[in-house]
Amino acid sequence: MAATPSRKAFLIHLAAYAAVNVVLLAINAFQTPGEGEAKNWWALWALGGWGIGVAAHGLGQWMQSRGGEGQLLGEAEVRGVAVHLFVYLAVNALLIFINLTRSPENIWFIWPLLGWGLGLAAHAYLAYRAVLRRTVERYATEQRILTEMQLERQAGEIAAAIEQPPKKKAPATRKRRKQAGAKTKKKTAARRGTAKKSAVKTSRAGKPPKASGKARAGKASATRKRGNKPPAKES
Repeated sequence: MAATPSRKAFLIHLAAYAAVNVVLLAINAFQTPGEGEAKNWWALWALGGWGIGVAAHGLGQWMQSRGGEGQLLGEAEVRGVAVHLFVYLAVNALLIFINLTRSPENIWFIWPLLGWGLGLAAHAYLAYRAVLRRTVERYATEQRILTEMQLERQAGEIAAAIEQPPKKKAPATRKRRKQAGAKTKKKTAARRGTAKKSAVKTSRAGKPPKASGKARAGKASATRKRGNKPPAKES
């Protein structure tokens, strides 16, 4: 992975820290008088104090590499507050250690703890407001872009509908022609059946009504009587 400028700066800082503190420890070891516990190891204070700065620099670099655009760690204000909080805790822990080991009868570490804590709280509040304002502006910009895109798409659809010529009816396919022919045949057969029924009804209505059984018996007896009557005598 290619080193970014911020990563290069951190590596240079780390190398300088290591080199300078090696030299300071060597000077402290060979030039400061005293033996064992009586020796004053002043180089350790430089090692610890500067080490806090290097650690804070590394923390900021790590958060910057993990945070992208639109993410919480990608905001410079958030990284600033996080680094500030780390330095606050580390330095005050060192001050508490010095106070309790060098002058336990005089508790003075509480004053930098409270004063610096107020500054840290103000820093966090200002960072929160800046991030909130930027988030609202980003959201409003995204909504405006989406609205413009929707309007452009709707305008394009309307223009395409106006310019598009009316669709012509597609010629009937072979299957459709067969279906249309079958429907026509069914309709014709239904009409013929209806016409036949109407003709039958009409023919039945034109015939004289059939005589009843008694009337037919009376006619038959009258015919027989006329047949049995003797012929008239000639004069």
